[in-house]
Amino acid sequence: MAVKLIATDLDGTLMAPDHMTVTERTKNALLAAHNKGIKIAIATGRTLTFTDSVTAQIPFADYVVSSNGAAVYDRNAGEYVYSTLVPNADALEAVEFLNALPVHYHIYMGGRIYIQKTAMAFAADTGLPEEFLADFISRVTVVDDLKQAIGENGVEVIDVFSMGENEAKIVDFFKKKNLVMTSAVRGELAATALGADKGTALGGLCGVLGITPEEAMTFGDAENDCPMLEFAGLSFAMENGNDICKKAAKAVAPSNAVDGVAQMIEKYCL
Repeated sequence: MAVKLIATDLDGTLMAPDHMTVTERTKNALLAAHNKGIKIAIATGRTLTFTDSVTAQIPFADYVVSSNGAAVYDRNAGEYVYSTLVPNADALEAVEFLNALPVHYHIYMGGRIYIQKTAMAFAADTGLPEEFLADFISRVTVVDDLKQAIGENGVEVIDVFSMGENEAKIVDFFKKKNLVMTSAVRGELAATALGADKGTALGGLCGVLGITPEEAMTFGDAENDCPMLEFAGLSFAMENGNDICKKAAKAVAPSNAVDGVAQMIEKYCL
């Protein structure tokens, strides 16, 4: 069956190992697919505003599945077409809980990244490139009181780092709130609302577009990509991805370091 939608993770998948660059070969493959009428979506744990540097390189991308599937943004219409948020009461309680622990954490809300000033003291080593981290930090909004910043809103993601001996306690808290936990980088735990994952979001998008799972092609490298790899009829875990991801995918693509996404698009779509 012909591919009508390509959805790809960013870090460790679409992006080069620097987490910043979409290579020329990958740009050209995506553009050629798009010119054939195939819809292009990026699906990431990043919040919407932290995808700007990516969509600047592939401006023809149609959709952004952001915050691990908590929201889907239609770039052509300039509006969200789907969202599943952590309820306001749970978000406020989570902030109060995490503020009492020596952990570094962010809140993704309304497409932006927020951090409480007191949590900055517990910055974590994620193993990510310094240039990428500097770009991330430049996009974070630092506030004195996260509960006040949240107000009456729901949130997309609660992203926790440097958990140490508190990891079990944090996992238990999120379980009691019926939040879904995934990880995209070392030492991270991202919590989203029940039903908010890349697979569910992609299913919602396919429903809007009238596309079947068999007509979707997906790429990923980490645990948080598994739902959309399981959803799609044609799915690839990157060679550099983890074993959990490879079990969820239909096949394995070459590493992101050698344009694995482009190679598979060239083979199966072009």
